[in-house]
Amino acid sequence: MKVKTSILVLCFLLPLTSSAEDRFSRIVEEGGEPTVTKGGYLVNQKRVAVQKELSKRPPSGDELGVKLPAGATLMLEETSRQIAQYHPVWRIYQYKVTLSRTALIEFFQAQGLMYDVHKANLSFGNSQGDFIDGLSGDDRHHIRIWRKPL
Repeated sequence: MKVKTSILVLCFLLPLTSSAEDRFSRIVEEGGEPTVTKGGYLVNQKRVAVQKELSKRPPSGDELGVKLPAGATLMLEETSRQIAQYHPVWRIYQYKVTLSRTALIEFFQAQGLMYDVHKANLSFGNSQGDFIDGLSGDDRHHIRIWRKPL
C-alpha cells in the first residue's frame, strides 16, 4: 500500500515541478492570436508577450546554462520571436558578442562545452542536446543558445 501511495504522489508531483520551471510556456500558450495593424502589418501577440517578459527579466544564468562573455547583448526581438516560434521544443536566446571566434570558443570550452568542428557549434554534452551556434565571422557574432525547456 505504501508503494502504491508513493507512486501516486510522484505521478502527481513530477508534472508540477517540470512545468513550473519554464516561465515561457504559460506566456506563449496564453498569448493572443496575431493581429493586424492599420498599416496592414501582422503582429504576433505571443512574441509581444514573450518580449515584455524578457524586458522585465532577462534570461538568467540557469536558463542559459552558461556564463556570457563581457559585453554580450541580448537581441530582444529576435529572441522573443524564436521562443514563440519554437515553443515547446526549444528556447533560443540570441546575443551579440564581440570576441574573436577563437576566443569565443575558448571562453565556452572553459565552462565545459565541447566544440564540434563538423557542426560548427558548441555542445553542452547533455542528453537534451543543448548547443550554441552562430560562431561564424571574425569578431562580431550573433550567437544563439539553444536550450530545451526544463
